[in-house]
Amino acid sequence: MKIALVSDTHGVCREELLTQIKKCDYLIHVGDFDREHVYNTLQELGVPMYAVRGNCDRGDWATYLHEFLAVPIGGKMFYLVHNQMDLPYDLTDADFIVYGHTHVFAHMERHGKVYINPGTAEQDRGDGKSMAILTLEDGKYRLERIYL
Repeated sequence: MKIALVSDTHGVCREELLTQIKKCDYLIHVGDFDREHVYNTLQELGVPMYAVRGNCDRGDWATYLHEFLAVPIGGKMFYLVHNQMDLPYDLTDADFIVYGHTHVFAHMERHGKVYINPGTAEQDRGDGKSMAILTLEDGKYRLERIYL
């Protein structure tokens, strides 16, 4: 199973991003779509999407997005939040914590949890524009950073 991890699109849907998402079984977007048309474009891909609201997501369309979401995918529990500082204190059930906001790719394991920031699809801060693809297979995971 492949899961596209995306954050901080900031009003832009690059073709490279859409192409990578279409290869996946699920899409996780951890906020800062910035524009409704980006949200709609991603939904129209037909890839099941889980998303949270970022600090730049405003307007009626964004009110339907939660600030935090816990979702089971492929037998694993994913905690989604835009800013990792907004995570709930109790992470007991989480296997993967996916966040954005910093525009910088990050991946670490701590206390049995996997923390992933896919970086920014737009407005990079010297680290390059990117997303990530998380593959779950045979009880293990593999993370691949994709530069856009």
